[in-house]
This record gives sequence, C-alpha cells and structure tokens, in this order.
Amino acid sequence: MSFTYGFYNSLNGDRKYNSIQISSIFDGIIKDGIFASIGTCMVITATTGNVVNVGIGRAWFNHTWTLNDAIMPITADLAEVLLDRIDAVILEVDNTESVRANSIKILKGTPSSSPVNPTLTNNELIHQYPLAYIRRP
Repeated sequence: MSFTYGFYNSLNGDRKYNSIQISSIFDGIIKDGIFASIGTCMVITATTGNVVNVGIGRAWFNHTWTLNDAIMPITADLAEVLLDRIDAVILEVDNTESVRANSIKILKGTPSSSPVNPTLTNNELIHQYPLAYIRRP
C-alpha cells in the first residue's frame, strides 16, 4: 500500500485491521532487539548439567513482542561423545500460518573437530535471533 491510515471504529464490519498495521504504529519508535532496561535482558546463564536459564526480559522483532517474566530453564541435548559442537539459544519468530508464535529454544549445532555456529533461519516466515552461543565440548 502506498497510502494508509487508521484507526477508526468499525461500522457493520467495514474496518478490518491486521497485526502488521497495528504493530506498524511503533515503526520509528521501537527498533528490533531486546530491551536493555527490562529485567536481565534475557541474559543466558549456565546452571548444572545440560540446563541453561533464560533471564527475564522483553523483545521486539518483526512487528511482534515477546515477554519472558520469569527465569526460563531450557535443556540442551547431551554433548557428543567424540566431537565438539556449538549450540545457539535463539528467539524464534515463526509467522508460518500453522504456528504464528514466538519461542525461545536451543538450536543444536553440527558436531565437528572445528565446530562453527549453527546457521540461523531468516526467511519470509521464520526469523531466528541468537541470544547466546554455547560451546559443547
């Protein structure tokens, strides 16, 4: 659209607004990222075993918001027996019609004698943002 406006109350269903139109009012005011002044900025901390904790925080990515209002423990897959790997703790924005949700999860890396960060998805429907990379010896 080259010209848009809003918002007006609907009369007999004549006004329909989608999430992008509503979220776009924040364009130029809020930039994509994690808010530096809320909680612990979703900082990732190691605990015991294969568990990491995601700290309290709020994020804004791809015209969607994410709020984590309590420590969130996430369990990683076991380390490999012979090779190292690097896993990523990510915030994923999934616009796929069957999902339409944000999540925080661990993206498992590829085992290697010289491991590299896993490749994040960034396409029209799915965007992954790294919160931390974890070397798994």
